[in-house]
Amino acid sequence: MKKIVLYSTTGCPLCQRYKDLFDGQKLAYEERNTTENPAYLQELGSKGIFAVPTVMIDTEYVQGFRPNSVVELLAA
Repeated sequence: MKKIVLYSTTGCPLCQRYKDLFDGQKLAYEERNTTENPAYLQELGSKGIFAVPTVMIDTEYVQGFRPNSVVELLAA
């Protein structure tokens, strides 16, 4: 099973849509809320990413709300 990490922020509607997608497909994921823990935003910044939502699947990153890209990575 692939490791899924969702970098989110409090009140983000696109982040919520990702959570709904993962929950709807019964996929286990770790949420890293950058509002609650700013270190997660620094973690993303160290990779040159400065926006949420960002989804990490194993070692691949998908920035923004791109569910088709996420589904493709999960299926690969």
